[in-house]
Amino acid sequence: MKMLNTLSLTALLLTLYGLEGLVMTQEKSVSVQAGQNVKILCSPSSGNWGLAWYQQKPGESPKFLLVDSTRASGLPSRFTYSGSGSQEYLHINGVQAEDEAVYYCACHYCVGSGTVLQFNKALIQKPQQALKQT
Repeated sequence: MKMLNTLSLTALLLTLYGLEGLVMTQEKSVSVQAGQNVKILCSPSSGNWGLAWYQQKPGESPKFLLVDSTRASGLPSRFTYSGSGSQEYLHINGVQAEDEAVYYCACHYCVGSGTVLQFNKALIQKPQQALKQT
């Protein structure tokens, strides 16, 4: 009985150790302007994982977007993905104001730190006055 418990504990610890070593790296933020195309990078530290993408808006729970060929119901076609293994990308073609959010990549056992998609705040400058000729 003691042998079984030790084996079970060892297997659990090895499993947890392996999962703890997996790190999902994401850019902290990406700045865009309306209408631009953007791609958000997710890099797992090891292995070849099927990654899911989630969107979280302020005050809301994360919302599933897509994984492989499975898409959330009603997800606009501007959301796509590419890559495999060490680099996965979420593409948003023709970004709209409603897309401003935090985007997370995740696998069965892990989740990235999230990438904030934010709009550039356009600087408003006064036009230079034409020089008067005298």
